[in-house]
Amino acid sequence: MASTRTKIIVDAANTFLETLDPGQRETVLLPFNPAARPAAAQFARQGTPGGPGRQDAAAQRPPRGERPTGIGGPEGGGRNGGGPGTGVLPGFVGEQYGAAVWSNFPASDVPRPGLSLGEMTGDQRTAALHLLETVLSSDGYRKVLEIMGSDQVLHEGGTNYASGTDHYTLGLFGIPGMHDPWMLQFGAHHLGLNVVVRGAQGVATPALTGAQPAVYTNASGETVRVLAGENDKAFALLDALDEKQRGKAILDYQIGDLVFGPGRSGETIVPEGLRASEMTPAQRMLLLELTREWAGIVNEDYAAPRMAEIEAGLDETWFAWSGPTTHVSGRNGSSYYRIQGPKLIIEFSPQGVGGDPTMHVHTVYRDPANDYGQGITTP
Repeated sequence: MASTRTKIIVDAANTFLETLDPGQRETVLLPFNPAARPAAAQFARQGTPGGPGRQDAAAQRPPRGERPTGIGGPEGGGRNGGGPGTGVLPGFVGEQYGAAVWSNFPASDVPRPGLSLGEMTGDQRTAALHLLETVLSSDGYRKVLEIMGSDQVLHEGGTNYASGTDHYTLGLFGIPGMHDPWMLQFGAHHLGLNVVVRGAQGVATPALTGAQPAVYTNASGETVRVLAGENDKAFALLDALDEKQRGKAILDYQIGDLVFGPGRSGETIVPEGLRASEMTPAQRMLLLELTREWAGIVNEDYAAPRMAEIEAGLDETWFAWSGPTTHVSGRNGSSYYRIQGPKLIIEFSPQGVGGDPTMHVHTVYRDPANDYGQGITTP
């Protein structure tokens, strides 16, 4: 039962908190203040590591309970490189919900509230990862470790921003318990998990997953392909469509970035592509299994009602594709796709930064009606 799972999570959270000294506890335990919607947040550019203006991620954190500078309203946008008149915030952007910050930028550019793994002792780090393991499914926990491993490889190859496992940060918002709502946030570059818990209910949106490099060799000498399921299941669905269906699903223009990324909460677009009501039962099952790659990151007790909700809205769910229709076996493709339904937004967006879009991908998973657990925490 979900209430049993919640108790396991709460016990793991309190075990982790017991390992902290008072200062660390104050850093990691922050207020949870549900709001009508998140706000786009702007973060000033800091320069290069070690250069003028660049600070350590921990030093950049806003004081406890304060908002980052340059908070924008919902109209502020959420992409880098904008300016006056563009509808886009300049500098680095994220999304703020109370004291929590969600972004796809590195922690040196958009600091996350909480305590990073690199600031923890070995025992604290073990307790933090155990907490994460109780919140996630076995596949979800593996996915998170693979994303962190990819970022560590990137770090070891050299970056001009904060990267690597030590920068992944855990924040707890509200007091972990069985009745009042609270939230766990974990992530850094290419990972941003938000899990709101209230009683037997758990909501795991919005979430961001990604990878660079998408294929790497781990410490055991094994080849790891991050987000392989998200790629391969999408191509399997595309390949299962007939010519008429593909004509609807494949867009006649290129999409090169996330449309609904951090900072884009509340925005809407007209659904495009092929509607699931026009798919065969077998194709609809492929679509559901693809959505499970995101909805199933969290443990099954929280994921099962979410999958039932997605299936209930499947007739009004759309699948849209932009880019090549094939990929090299053993590698991710360079194609963008979107799944959009009444309570679902998923995007898979290969990135041109780094030269090879098959090796750098961002994905986003949202519930427009229940991001940050708003459906279970606000009137």
